[in-house]
Amino acid sequence: MNTILIYAGQLVVTLATCILLTAYLRPFLRRVLNELCGTEGRAQFWIAFANIMLILVPVLFGLGYRPDAIPSTQWFFDLTRQLRTNLFGFVLSLLATGIAVGFFALVAPKPQAEK
Repeated sequence: MNTILIYAGQLVVTLATCILLTAYLRPFLRRVLNELCGTEGRAQFWIAFANIMLILVPVLFGLGYRPDAIPSTQWFFDLTRQLRTNLFGFVLSLLATGIAVGFFALVAPKPQAEK
């Protein structure tokens, strides 16, 4: 079997699994975050943040897999190595943003939900 197809196949399976698990967790996460954050807007941000992290981090690990490549396919794996580095930078930026926002969310007064 072609090494690029094996590589792409494991990425597709990883991505599909992450998307399904994230979809399963979303309603539970929404309830908890609505309660913890106090407003729907704040909860929506954290839901989006969690969704990105739950999908991208496993995909980054999947991009690290390297089958034995023949010279004619080496360009493909060089490209994916660079993509992995770029996505890892995105995840680190997102994590730093989450830490900063989380810190300010802890110290900022929370508006009371209207009853």
